[in-house]
Amino acid sequence: MIGKKINSVQEVPVFEVKEILKERSKDGDLNYEQNLTYEYSKKFSKLTKANGDKMLSELRVIEGMTDSFAISIVNIVPADLDILNLLVPKGSSFNEESLKKILSIVNKHKK
Repeated sequence: MIGKKINSVQEVPVFEVKEILKERSKDGDLNYEQNLTYEYSKKFSKLTKANGDKMLSELRVIEGMTDSFAISIVNIVPADLDILNLLVPKGSSFNEESLKKILSIVNKHKK
């Protein structure tokens, strides 16, 4: 990594990381860190790319939703309101109605 420059930083969901590394593995061997990340993403990715993209687009429409929070929801795929409340960022203004709407979107798209 010496001499490499970071051009941009973008937060991506685990299912997208899995797809990116799957494509890179077709071109050649992955290095150690990439291989570990690929194994992690295969193990913990809970959504397919199609379902994940649909869920992200629906979550981003909700008022007050940030990209970071939407990606956290897609990565964790909370099963109930208690787990979703743990993901809500401090200082956000989500009421019970919007949290239930988020949960209904999650339940609609999970496997």
